[in-house]
Amino acid sequence: MGEKNVEMIYEMLNDPLVQEVLFNIFEGDEKGFEVIEVLLEKGETTEEEIAKELGLKLNVVRKLLYKLYDARLVDYKRWKDEETNWYSYTWLPTLEKLPYVVKKKIKELVKDLEEKLEFEKNNMFFFCPRCNVRFTFEEAMDYGFACPGCGGMLKEFDNSELIKDLEEQLKFLKEELKNNPFLK
Repeated sequence: MGEKNVEMIYEMLNDPLVQEVLFNIFEGDEKGFEVIEVLLEKGETTEEEIAKELGLKLNVVRKLLYKLYDARLVDYKRWKDEETNWYSYTWLPTLEKLPYVVKKKIKELVKDLEEKLEFEKNNMFFFCPRCNVRFTFEEAMDYGFACPGCGGMLKEFDNSELIKDLEEQLKFLKEELKNNPFLK
């Protein structure tokens, strides 16, 4: 990876949208960002070296590397240690694929949000104030408009705020897809 590429990747890593997608890939584990930094710094390294440098357990580093690998943001070389007969792995960043990965994840999220929005717009809902559980009109009807948990009467649920939130999220993500300089 050239110096210019690394520079661009560091810029991308500061972008809130990119950070959000990576945070999602790491399933909320912020240590993933540290693993990326070590990979960028070293270019090619072992999971043991990453664990030592960051003071993390090997299994934590391994899990994060697998998540990055699943997202196609790292690759590995496998080799066999002739003395121990064990396989070892050398990991290298393939973060030049980051714009593609972010774009793909955002498009998936947009699709999910559009489906949720459609569901919210096309259904009437009821809820139990005591149990805080929501039901579609059909479910509420099946239960005779009584909560199956506590037996209390179900009340109509106004989902207009939820619809508004979904519309705002979709608008934001679609604008990012169109205007974010890293996703061109």
